[in-house]
Amino acid sequence: MNSTQLYEMRPEELTQAMLHALVYHYERAQDSTIAERNRHLRQARELLVKLHQGLHDGGGIIAAQLDEIYLYMANASIEAIIDQDKQKIAELHTLASDLDQTWSEAMERAKLQPVPTGGNRYENYQ
Repeated sequence: MNSTQLYEMRPEELTQAMLHALVYHYERAQDSTIAERNRHLRQARELLVKLHQGLHDGGGIIAAQLDEIYLYMANASIEAIIDQDKQKIAELHTLASDLDQTWSEAMERAKLQPVPTGGNRYENYQ
């Protein structure tokens, strides 16, 4: 993926791409040499920082829950680097896979929802 493709992505597509990459790095970290494992865990942590930065206060309860999950995973990634804990990496891989799958399902459901048109944005909520 090149920078032009990244700039053309909608925010939800960019989030999906980052979650795919997160799963990839945790998957690779499970069966790598120590140096490679550490590199993949650092890259996963960087992705989590970017995902965390993309959250905003107006996101409500879901954003607050994602905030907690991203922070937990970022801290656990550091612990996995320090302790070389493969069980922790497997747990992180499972969490990342669940997030990725849930995000993909949400995007599919959003495609099926009709988009409200016309009026002001408050009239569309009842």
